[in-house]
Amino acid sequence: MVQYGTVQQTVYYHTSTTNKSFLAMANYLRDVGIERYNWMLVLFDPDLARIDPFDPNLPQVMKMKVLRECIINPIYFIREIVRIPDTGDVRGVSFELSRGNMALLFCLILNLNIYLEMPRQTGKTISALAWYLWVFNFGTSNSEMSFLNKKLDESKLNLQRLRDMRALLPSYLRMDTAYNPDGTKVKVRNNVETIMHPVNANKIRTVASAANAVMAASLLRGRTTPIIYCDEYGFIKYNKIIYINMVPAFNTASINAKNNHKPYGMLITSTPGMLTTDEGLEAYDLMTSATPFSEKWYDLTKEQVYEIIGSNTKSNFTYIRYTYQQLGKSEQWFKDVCIEMRLDWAGIRREILLEWSVANDACPFSKEDLDIIKGLIRQPIRTIFLLNKFEIKIYMEMDMRRNPPIMGVDVSGGYQRDSSAITVIDSATTCVAAEFNCNYISPNELAALIFEMVTKFMPNCVVNIERNGGFGASVISRLLPTVIKRNLFFSIKDKIVEERISGAQIHRRTQKTKIYGSDSTKTERDNLMEILRDRVSYHKDKIFSETIYNELCGMEQKKNGKIEHSNNTHDDQIFSWLWALYVYYYGGVLLNDWGITVRTLRTDADMEEAVYSLTDEEKNISEQIDVEDNPMVDEQLKILDSAPGKKLYEEWMKEEQQKDQECLDKLLATKLGREAYERKYNTRIQDAQSSITTLPQDVFTGDPYDEQPYQVLQGNMARYW
Repeated sequence: MVQYGTVQQTVYYHTSTTNKSFLAMANYLRDVGIERYNWMLVLFDPDLARIDPFDPNLPQVMKMKVLRECIINPIYFIREIVRIPDTGDVRGVSFELSRGNMALLFCLILNLNIYLEMPRQTGKTISALAWYLWVFNFGTSNSEMSFLNKKLDESKLNLQRLRDMRALLPSYLRMDTAYNPDGTKVKVRNNVETIMHPVNANKIRTVASAANAVMAASLLRGRTTPIIYCDEYGFIKYNKIIYINMVPAFNTASINAKNNHKPYGMLITSTPGMLTTDEGLEAYDLMTSATPFSEKWYDLTKEQVYEIIGSNTKSNFTYIRYTYQQLGKSEQWFKDVCIEMRLDWAGIRREILLEWSVANDACPFSKEDLDIIKGLIRQPIRTIFLLNKFEIKIYMEMDMRRNPPIMGVDVSGGYQRDSSAITVIDSATTCVAAEFNCNYISPNELAALIFEMVTKFMPNCVVNIERNGGFGASVISRLLPTVIKRNLFFSIKDKIVEERISGAQIHRRTQKTKIYGSDSTKTERDNLMEILRDRVSYHKDKIFSETIYNELCGMEQKKNGKIEHSNNTHDDQIFSWLWALYVYYYGGVLLNDWGITVRTLRTDADMEEAVYSLTDEEKNISEQIDVEDNPMVDEQLKILDSAPGKKLYEEWMKEEQQKDQECLDKLLATKLGREAYERKYNTRIQDAQSSITTLPQDVFTGDPYDEQPYQVLQGNMARYW
């Protein structure tokens, strides 16, 4: 039973549907932990559960039930009624649901503005047209929709596809003919550029392409259409001019449709454009400023989704992107498509792999290194949703008891082009373990997000926040009064606290001061760039992140030698990553306070040795070291073998750790020992029963996410958990 305003409506789930793709997606969502996993199976009339809407002998009363269900339930219409034209079947084939068009339909139902990226031949256009067919036939009345494409012929092709899908509907649902009271047929204007509904007076019009900027400005100006569909937006000439001039009338029409409870919204579907063109740059900017869609939204209310999108002060668009692997396509499918595209790799990267080509001649990294990094990219193993609106990507599991993770944070104000970014690395391997990137999160929300990440998931994490520009310092100042102060990375510096002039001499008194966070001074930036070059050269197998890869491709080396992002790209994720690595490489003796041990790291050479085999010619330029042929090594092995009580280093370390723990237990068993330990680590030794404390609600005063108290671990061993 669900509530719709003041009306209660019983909802059923159509588990007997013959459309197996919808059942498969319900099973997928259930497996990944979505509570409302079966929303795409919704059915209001249980009498329709086992009928065939295409049965020519279907009773009239059942036809009326099907019609009513189609009007109030667009998911039923798309799941059970829509047929896609197919060369081998005159009846067409059922609509196939995937993760991509499932997200699209969810957002369309909520009337969101959407930017959708899916590979070629995966159904993004057909999915959009299936929705617009429902809107045209059942969703509204006396309304207008506009179809726009890079060429008028392609807009007309999309309109023809919609006509073809309509022709495959059962005759009682087509509603392509209507009659006047006198029995004459209602005449409507239908041609290759326009289609009009004879019953509800809905209209779909195609929009011509613009030959110049003046034509672009007037193309959709003043057209009060609440629904606009832009296909291949990244290739539409003068798209920015068209967009700016059509928005005022579109917004007015959308408000009217919203007040009348009718569908509205703008949908942009496209593959990546070219950043060498104005239209490509406009599409890229629109895409990167939009709010990324998350499958966690399926468990949120409409108001919660609107709140997430409303937090983005730069864009009211939602960005949906799915790769061919995420859509369930096989590698054989990919190979077949590559052959169809005649191995045009520039086109394949853009049309199939959804790559925006941001690499340039000034990039300080070789194409070979970047290609290897790309080949090692991983998809997140899962995501976590924090503050009910922000998604953290998890790339690997960590043994956080033994190896405290390290978090790097690059802070922006949330109002400019830059994003705030978080990267977590595993201190045992320095691999990227988790990441977060958002271009609209405020410093207050970022502080709350870091607090929740640390206290809920990684309480022994080391957090290094860049404090430049004031925004980072603001985040640090909000975290210092909390229990995660002990997690914040700091450095000890000499601070001038007094200055006295005596004659011609200036005497300055300094004091050792603990400085939280890191400054991006010239010296520190040089250190970060050294780390970056080292990572790309020797540790490509530890990056994993597609975001970092894309930002690496967009890096430029300026004439003054400085390495930074190009005018059209970002480097926020890279620098959050580097600040995490900075702790590992430059933390020094401070790392002991967090229980981090700097280990010997294996470089890419080990990986390449295992992955790549040498030809006979290549073997001549390399020589494998054989310890059996090395007399010095052989002599050392004999000495080690004859040593009494020989053991592996790992075994020795475990024994030493056990001895340390036994000594600590004996120390804490005495009153004087406990008091000394408490003074040393500024904490209280508590038993397991009292190891949970609640942080007061006023920690984040003024922050909207302070309503619920946080629970954090305390006690003598809390730093290890």
